[in-house]
Amino acid sequence: MSPLRRGKAGSVLEIDPCMGDQQARSLRDALSAQDWPAARAVLVAAEHPDDKAFLLETCGAVPGVQDWIGPLAADDVLAQLVRGCHAVAWAWQARGRYGAEHTGRDRFALFFERLRLAEAYLYNVVVRTPDDVTAWAFLVRTARGLQLPLEDGEFRFAQAIERHPTSLKAHAEWMQTLCNKWSGSHEWMHQFARDGAVRGGDGSMLHALVALAHLEVMIDLKGEKRTQYMARGDVRTDLLTAAGLSIWHPAAEFRPGWPLYLNTFALAFSQSGDLPSAAKVFERLGDNPTEFPWGYLGGDEISSFTKARTTALAAR
Repeated sequence: MSPLRRGKAGSVLEIDPCMGDQQARSLRDALSAQDWPAARAVLVAAEHPDDKAFLLETCGAVPGVQDWIGPLAADDVLAQLVRGCHAVAWAWQARGRYGAEHTGRDRFALFFERLRLAEAYLYNVVVRTPDDVTAWAFLVRTARGLQLPLEDGEFRFAQAIERHPTSLKAHAEWMQTLCNKWSGSHEWMHQFARDGAVRGGDGSMLHALVALAHLEVMIDLKGEKRTQYMARGDVRTDLLTAAGLSIWHPAAEFRPGWPLYLNTFALAFSQSGDLPSAAKVFERLGDNPTEFPWGYLGGDEISSFTKARTTALAAR
């Protein structure tokens, strides 16, 4: 990722891991400074389970947390939760961003070692506080990474949504498990995305799963087949319907982390050739690119975002 790109008003365009959220920035600053009381205060104040999961997701890139959080985690379940969620990101950092065929054996060994730590830390959390939705949601991801039986991941997902039926994190992680590239198929993935959207209802960002499912199919295709798939009438209709029930709905829930969902639709509309809809999303999104899902295109995420936005806005 190159930070030296210009936004529409001449400002530097970069990927903000906090997605513009001040509480996430405060948490990351506190963890970077090893100031546990300040970090704890931010997490305690996050009453909504989706907000809490977002905060813990953003802390993953803070270096060195595993070096000092351990002694605190022995007596503080919230510190143990931070330790576990951070270890998930720590594991994926060891693996790198490339596919399995391009990942070395040494990287995989470190990946699994760190994932097993994350699994243990998060398991300790749910033993002590079984109703912690965030821990269950992150455990869905560790199950996928550790290649546990599909039933294990499904159980963890069920535990999360039993406590918070519209958990954005739990749905996102379980849908990744159901993708063709992991343990599922395109059919399973699409069905789950549709079911999740229904569960979310009007204004829920769970409708973005429908757009993401189409992007997942797209990246499995090559050359012109990608363009042909995304330009299909049924795919375009799905995208418009999902956006109308989420990011464009009067009851849309723009909670912390909202740029992720707008970026998903911006990419999907751009790839489908629906440039007016893409422009509408980019106008609402502003200078808030996210690494995911622009990384699906390969190469530099900022370049992909900027090119797509320029093309969409020029077509208005």
